[in-house]
Amino acid sequence: MRRLFFSLLLTAWAGSAGAEIPSAVTLHLLLDGSGSMRVQDPAGPRIDILRSGVASFARKHDRPEIGIRTYGDSPTLYGCADTTLHLAPGKHTAAEVSDVLRALHPEGGSPISAALRRAVRDLTGRVGTQVVVLIADGGDNCSKDPVTDVANVMGEVPGARVEVVGLNVAHPDDRDQLKAIAAAGGGRYFEVANASQVAYAVGKIARDAYRREDDRVARLEQEERRRAELMERTRLKVVFTGTFPDFFCDALYVDPLRINGEVVALPDAGRVGCSGAVVLVDTPKPPGDYTVEVGYAKELKGDRSHGDTLTLNATIESGKTTEVDLTARMTFLSWTLEGEVKTVEGKKK
Repeated sequence: MRRLFFSLLLTAWAGSAGAEIPSAVTLHLLLDGSGSMRVQDPAGPRIDILRSGVASFARKHDRPEIGIRTYGDSPTLYGCADTTLHLAPGKHTAAEVSDVLRALHPEGGSPISAALRRAVRDLTGRVGTQVVVLIADGGDNCSKDPVTDVANVMGEVPGARVEVVGLNVAHPDDRDQLKAIAAAGGGRYFEVANASQVAYAVGKIARDAYRREDDRVARLEQEERRRAELMERTRLKVVFTGTFPDFFCDALYVDPLRINGEVVALPDAGRVGCSGAVVLVDTPKPPGDYTVEVGYAKELKGDRSHGDTLTLNATIESGKTTEVDLTARMTFLSWTLEGEVKTVEGKKK
């Protein structure tokens, strides 16, 4: 079990560096399909202003993943339950967006709070920068406290925000409510009057989302580089030094070398010189406690004699190299293996 634990720990630790960072920008459009969107404004019917502005945005911006949810336009849902997901957030073409816009038939109420809660939850499980863009011409006529409703749902999808585009909002109370909804969702309020302003406002929201996402990815990449550098400096080094004269030794063989019970394969069957230092192991390891077990044999005229087997405990600290120095010594009456564990600062590459 101990061997399995350290194997899994090393795999997870090594795999955490250099992994590609998932990145996406999602604009989930929540569109007003209430009956007031049929009102004729100087720039045309509000629903046509919305259709033209959103379609223009979709043609010019191919980076974001888009979703479309509406409220007030369903032929089968009524009142405060009238909200429909037309395009689940994801990769969609400008033609798909235009098809949804053409099918909108405003005729219902304005359950903004209920629709916003559903829109935020539509983003559950997605990666990157997530924005719900509410485009509305008035306030909620269902919820008693839509601002609190929105504030409560935001925590369900970490990182999501709500931006609000007010289209020819006539009543100051509605405008204040929409501004408060934007603030509760961590976003801003934009006032627009025509299709080009709708396209510009949604485009600005998208460009700001691109910037936030690029900044987020850049920060994570920097953290990954720091983690990789730290991992490279967090090492275990095992050095074996022989001190035998040539007349008493033809070769030394390190056998076995185990780290946490796992045999370490050595080149040339573990053969090292009778004298001098050889680095047996120098590799990144996750921080933690390790057991290093080493034995050796001395060869002379084809015969091998085994010396001591030594077990040492070593603690690897983050950003540092733990060095296990092993020395095979010959004394007047015997030969022994001695070990020392020391910690040095890892070198930056």
